[in-house]
Amino acid sequence: MANLFDSIFHSIRKNKKAYLIGLLLLLSGLIWVASKIQFDEDISKLIPSNEDNAQLQKVLNTAQFSDKIIINIKKEKDADLVDLTDYAQQLLDSLNEHSNNYIKNIQGKVEDETIFETLDFAFENAPLFLTDSDYQTLVRKTQKDSIDATIEANYKLLASPSGIVAKQTIIKDPLGVSILAVQNLKQLGFNEDFELKDGFLVSKDGNHILLFITPKFKSSETNQNELFAEQLYQFQEHLNQEYKGKISSEAFGGSLIAVANAQQIKKDIQWTVTIAMIALLVLFITFYKKLTIPLILLVPTIFGGLLSVAILYLIRTEISAISLGIGAVLLGVTLDYSLHILTHIRNNETIERLYADVAKPILMSSLTTALAFLCLLFIDSQALQDLGIFAAISVLGASLFALVFIPQVYKGKAAKALGKRSFIDSSSNYAFHKNKWLIGGLVLLLIVSAFTYNKVGFNNDLSNLNYESQQLKDAEQHLDELTNETSKSLYVIANGNEIQNVLETNDELFEQLKELETSKDIISFNSIAALVPSQKSQKEKINRWQNFWTSEKIQQTESDLRASGQTQGFKQNSFEEFHRLLNKEFQPLDLEEFKKVSNIPLEDFVASSGDFHTITSILKVDDDNIQAVKKTFQNQDNVIVIDRQNLNETLLGHLKTDFNHLIIYCFMVVLVLLLLFYRNIKLTLVTVIPIIITWFITIGVIGLLGIEFNIFSILISSFIFGLGVDYSIFMTNGLLKQQQEANENTLATHKTSVLLSVLTTILGIGVLIFAKHPALHSISVVSMIGIIIAMLIAFTIQPLLFKLLIFDRKRHQ
Repeated sequence: MANLFDSIFHSIRKNKKAYLIGLLLLLSGLIWVASKIQFDEDISKLIPSNEDNAQLQKVLNTAQFSDKIIINIKKEKDADLVDLTDYAQQLLDSLNEHSNNYIKNIQGKVEDETIFETLDFAFENAPLFLTDSDYQTLVRKTQKDSIDATIEANYKLLASPSGIVAKQTIIKDPLGVSILAVQNLKQLGFNEDFELKDGFLVSKDGNHILLFITPKFKSSETNQNELFAEQLYQFQEHLNQEYKGKISSEAFGGSLIAVANAQQIKKDIQWTVTIAMIALLVLFITFYKKLTIPLILLVPTIFGGLLSVAILYLIRTEISAISLGIGAVLLGVTLDYSLHILTHIRNNETIERLYADVAKPILMSSLTTALAFLCLLFIDSQALQDLGIFAAISVLGASLFALVFIPQVYKGKAAKALGKRSFIDSSSNYAFHKNKWLIGGLVLLLIVSAFTYNKVGFNNDLSNLNYESQQLKDAEQHLDELTNETSKSLYVIANGNEIQNVLETNDELFEQLKELETSKDIISFNSIAALVPSQKSQKEKINRWQNFWTSEKIQQTESDLRASGQTQGFKQNSFEEFHRLLNKEFQPLDLEEFKKVSNIPLEDFVASSGDFHTITSILKVDDDNIQAVKKTFQNQDNVIVIDRQNLNETLLGHLKTDFNHLIIYCFMVVLVLLLLFYRNIKLTLVTVIPIIITWFITIGVIGLLGIEFNIFSILISSFIFGLGVDYSIFMTNGLLKQQQEANENTLATHKTSVLLSVLTTILGIGVLIFAKHPALHSISVVSMIGIIIAMLIAFTIQPLLFKLLIFDRKRHQ
């Protein structure tokens, strides 16, 4: 293997121009192919998908969980309702004028024209919205004495300075059939503690107005939402100053949380990466005495990344963006190979010796690490599978490119010629394995880990990894206090491939929900079933109307209305619109007809993706009744109950088990490859045992400190595992070379590259320990613990194992 790379090296030296042109063409081709790939930004692709949750994932990808932004406008003691509504109207005007590009709709203000629109729709399709209790009311309303009393009351109302809505409704619908129908809008009501005043949704105590903004962009599209959030906060700040001491407002919602997360991540990364880059530049340039070292280090990593993206494009035209992002972090493992080569060039004089020392361990390390990453293919998650392929190809590509590229461009001086020895050189020559205190400490940690290994928890709640500013926390708390959100929300979702079948299922759910509400098993629910029934239900309702309004009853009612109207002074044809309604031939409506009514927010409840449809009902349930309500719908076909607070536990429940299996697969792959490379059980054990001990103590320390794993720290563990494998392989080869040559400097060179890798990781990822964002902080903590333990085990335990199992050179041979 060393001879092959040596031959390549000399061949390139003889034909530099040809190889340079070839390299530029190759890089250009890779960039061109890689640029063609499409990215899937759906973070749910990170979650493992299997037979147990496949339907759930399909529903989640289709159903509308509208992440509305809720504006809570509140008044102080010195203000009145006029101030409150004026503030709300000014905010609405500003949003409609300046933020229309970011807003799909705003709810919380009902205009007069929409009231007429809703009443007209309810009137023209009255049979579809009436319930059994409504017909009982109509029985009373159609009695002669009741009609007389109603017409008399209507006349007095017309003669009074009443609202225009009431006057127009009286003439068109003297018995108030449309009013009965519209009453079913309460099934879409927000909260019984709120009511409409001056067109706004006002709390019953008159102190709050709530507005609900539906953004045009998903929460994940933070670039657009950030611009909107900036505008919204500016409007609020301006109005808060204008109404200072009287009115103020707060905003809360998923989009705002996503924006806060993105902003905090940018802030954290900007200053931590700046610090890390400066420190790394100083470290590498000082150690290697060459200004171009950072570029030389990164070129193989960049090549590996381009190669992997290009190959992924040939395999699949779209890959998960989140997997590429995580993979970019994991590419840090490829720096090991460049550091290893650079350090050996710095300490050796001939190319032949360089490749004899580094070719085999680097190829062993890259192959074992790549195959360990490919074990991610066993997890049923597209994003994790993409990550495995991306990381594996990157590692192999970077290692091969580094072996060819770096010796061509780096001409470092030998360490002896550099004069004063660096701190890293001195540390590399230190005999860690002879320090009894260090050995005793590791043995103690090993013993303690035996008791803490199984205490490591797994945090399924991704919300704990969100960053929320104090402003958002306060807004959430005040909103919870206002709406009394001590109860939990459950989402009961009817789903299927035919919209009418889904509507029929939703009709059945509606009847069940009414029973649950009556029996106090649920506090309340919102459903569109009373407003948007299936065509089957519509036909039944139309038949119910026709059976009620027989020809005799129609004639009698029309006669009574004319007689009562004439008594009160109405014209004979005053109620012709109502007479027309009674004689109308009704037909079932399709879903599109209901969408024409702006006051029926269908998009919040009904969603479609291709030929798959969902209809969502929202339940308010006390904690004590959650499980019982879930059980009610457990075995129903085409019905899924979702508790969004526990959703992550449902979706990520298998990840911990999959992760444990993944580690076993990785160890098996590493063990087999090491046996094939070394063809010696003892050398294999010398390499594998430190990897096992490192992993065991790392998990034990994490358990001891009470740190919980999460989905991000689990993924970063792949990075730790890869570095642990590298360190063990480098140390085994270093120990072997040292024994063969009886030269302690040989091992020091290998230890130097490991130390540089540790410092690079600590500066690159460990610096994130100062980040405020919980996800970044958790990544850094786990990385720091794992990397430091991996180094200490490699420097301390591994030489002792080598001494124990490989007695002398002759016995090894």
